Amino acid sequence: MQGFDWGTFVGVLFTIAVWTYLYKENPIWRVAEHIYIGLATAWSIGYYFYSYVKPTIMDDILTKHNWLYIVPVILGLMMYLRYFPSVAWLARYPMSFWVGYGAGYGLAFSFAPMLTWIAQTFVKLNSFNNIVLWLAVVTGLMYFFFTVNRENAVVKYGALVGRYFIMVGLGAAFGNTVLYRYNLFIDRARYVLGFLHLIK
Repeated sequence: MQGFDWGTFVGVLFTIAVWTYLYKENPIWRVAEHIYIGLATAWSIGYYFYSYVKPTIMDDILTKHNWLYIVPVILGLMMYLRYFPSVAWLARYPMSFWVGYGAGYGLAFSFAPMLTWIAQTFVKLNSFNNIVLWLAVVTGLMYFFFTVNRENAVVKYGALVGRYFIMVGLGAAFGNTVLYRYNLFIDRARYVLGFLHLIK
């Protein structure tokens, strides 16, 4: 049909297929899930190949002769050795390198903001909000005192209060997640209803 938006139509079909999971797990949901994962995987492989792998090999190594770039290429390829049982142990070396690199990167670039957050807990107890913040920090830390005797009344009840503060924090995070998912659902519902011309 000329003028028919097949892309939107397919998107609506897959949205409804995913929604069928709200009733129970079914073959329609499984087909949509497998197709989505397959497309996402294929897109990721193509994107990373043409954005990073190919330019590194063709431009940086073969054209600009940056031969040191061969090292990360080899380390990356070694990760796939885990699929070959006889040499699977070799995949641990690049993985340990990347874990160490990630930890070092995190300490170098994430530690400063953490220190800022810690410094912001040192507040003057001149307002109700500051007092609540101070209590939340102190009692929250008490909850994780595993090397201190819990028979001590201060630690015992402090840890109890800290647990409630932690529960409030996790509850707020969970509520934020629920609202975010709700907004996603509303957006997809408008997408479907708009295609069916039930809303403008």
